[in-house]
Amino acid sequence: MTARIQCAPPASTQFDGPIHIVGKTGDGARKRAAITLGAHCRFGRDVLLETTGAGSIELGDHVRVNQGCVLVSYSGLRIGAHTLIGEYVSIRDADHGMAAGMPIQAQDHTSDPITVGEDVWIARGVVILKGVSIGDGAVIGANSVVTKDVPSMAIAAGAPARVLKMRSGDAPAIVEAAAALA
Repeated sequence: MTARIQCAPPASTQFDGPIHIVGKTGDGARKRAAITLGAHCRFGRDVLLETTGAGSIELGDHVRVNQGCVLVSYSGLRIGAHTLIGEYVSIRDADHGMAAGMPIQAQDHTSDPITVGEDVWIARGVVILKGVSIGDGAVIGANSVVTKDVPSMAIAAGAPARVLKMRSGDAPAIVEAAAALA
């Protein structure tokens, strides 16, 4: 890790290589990152976890974040237990302001929390934008851009992502079975 978080990660946390943790105040000064990790989380190399201002990142138990992922929060990012995140996924709960008459880089960010349910599979290269909620048991196809909510047990893909079909089964039962294997 290259920075500090507010509390020590659980002893069961696994790191496959260096990750980068950044905490910033609203004006860009450094602070401890507001990150909470569940038990048995695993991180690939070169993952970036960044919180700014009131932003926070919360990962449930048994979350896997693969190589090159970027998780950025200005308001709130919650990822449920047993979720798998493929390589090079970007999850950001904020956008730059885009008002005319002022350089974009000089404008404040707008943010809206993101929630990812339990037992979700987010495939390689996915982008998840602010304000999105992804339900339990959902699957997001590779290289999709998620701009709207995805219901539980849905399989969604595309740019922008849309629901293609539903998985059969009961999400809570799947999560309970996964917990029993841990």
